[in-house]
Amino acid sequence: MSKLLYFAAAALLGSALPARSQELPEGKGKEMVLAQCTSCHAFRAGGGYTPTGWNTVMRMMTNHGAPIPRDQIATITEYLIKNFPEKAKPAGAVINGPLNVAMKIWPVPTPGSRPHDPLAARDGSLWYTGQMANVLGRVDPKTGKIREYPLKTAHSGPHGLVEDANGTIWYTGNTGALI
Repeated sequence: MSKLLYFAAAALLGSALPARSQELPEGKGKEMVLAQCTSCHAFRAGGGYTPTGWNTVMRMMTNHGAPIPRDQIATITEYLIKNFPEKAKPAGAVINGPLNVAMKIWPVPTPGSRPHDPLAARDGSLWYTGQMANVLGRVDPKTGKIREYPLKTAHSGPHGLVEDANGTIWYTGNTGALI
């Protein structure tokens, strides 16, 4: 796999604060984390994650081609869950005044795909990029049906979306440096 691919995987956690490898806590899985995680990028745990979050991070890494042996995934994940739990977040800001908010959540079909860059298309559908699974997704908000479209160029790293005048969806391939 190319260095560019692994650089993109490292960028996933780019906003997190690094933990020097010699500062990793002792425990079952430490050597695996040192060998697997730091072979491609500096180890970063940032604010930590919930167990679900750490499972998602591991799926993102493997979806993107990180060469983690299958028999090490559970041990690495358990080590990360135990040693880097989610840290408390700051309290939210209170905004006075009337406000009506409605939110709808659709779990995407591919766990760890890192869905982002939503685009509301003119036909009422919602599109997203599944950067770590190399897919574009389309949500029908009326039915909740989601369809993912695998991209023909491997590891293109879809990132931004735009709809042209004909309703065609275009994306930038962040990892593959393409449109």
